[in-house]
Amino acid sequence: MTLSTINITNRDIASIIRNPRTLLVSLLLNYVILSGVMLLMAKFILNDGELWAGFVTIAAMPPATSIVPFTYMLGGDIVFSLIGVAGLYLVAIALAPAMMVLSLGVDLVNPVKLLVTLLYLIIIPVAVSRLLLFKGLREAITKWQDTAVTWCYFTAAYIIIGSNQQFFFEQAGVLLRVLAIALTVTFVVGQLIFLTARKLHIDWSRSITFSVMATRKNTSLASAIAIAFLGQRASFPAAIYTIVQIVYLVWQGFYLKKRTCLFSSDLNPSDLLNQFSIYGEYRAYPIVFLLPKAT
Repeated sequence: MTLSTINITNRDIASIIRNPRTLLVSLLLNYVILSGVMLLMAKFILNDGELWAGFVTIAAMPPATSIVPFTYMLGGDIVFSLIGVAGLYLVAIALAPAMMVLSLGVDLVNPVKLLVTLLYLIIIPVAVSRLLLFKGLREAITKWQDTAVTWCYFTAAYIIIGSNQQFFFEQAGVLLRVLAIALTVTFVVGQLIFLTARKLHIDWSRSITFSVMATRKNTSLASAIAIAFLGQRASFPAAIYTIVQIVYLVWQGFYLKKRTCLFSSDLNPSDLLNQFSIYGEYRAYPIVFLLPKAT
């Protein structure tokens, strides 16, 4: 979290006050639409209390910080994504505990303990990143930031998926229901948001940003909260959603490749991204280099 948020400057955070509309739209996309659809589907499809609690945890979490590099990679509006992500992390400090307590009750989730945990997982890393920026260490850190973030993400994904391997091989019914929800809130919701934005004559880059903002949650944070408060089984939805989010990114690249200026016939996506290594988290997803060059 510290390495990812170091790319969000204090100026970006301050701009939240000057751009409240951006924060409100991000809140609508990531919490009202994404979280709303996710919880409605989970409520009607699942009859498992632990899995329901896992989806509540995902829905309560802020968006993934990877929204920023992925927005750039797909040709979206970087400024909007920076302000939206920074603002929603601040909002999540109060909103996440409220959503979990109201949905699951104080018997399952101790609000004080949850708030303290969120302070550890969000506020402290962000505060450390501010300290590093204040000390002028950003440029020095960016030299090894990509590698560090890659290994951190790989370790988190390995733990999330590996600790739930029994569901992949022994409980096909559970896997299919959870997968159906994850696919809907990424592929279906993301595409509908993008097409609706275009119908409303919202510009191309902003439409891309809307679709990314409406499909990504911080599954690493959700998994940590789920395991700490709800048990191992509750982290399974986060494991599936982690995989689906990566697959959706690749699909978006194929879908947008012929209509965006991001890819040119003589430039490989990885070459382009190397020029923008300030948004180093993209390297945590090696699969993005499957994105095609324009034809």
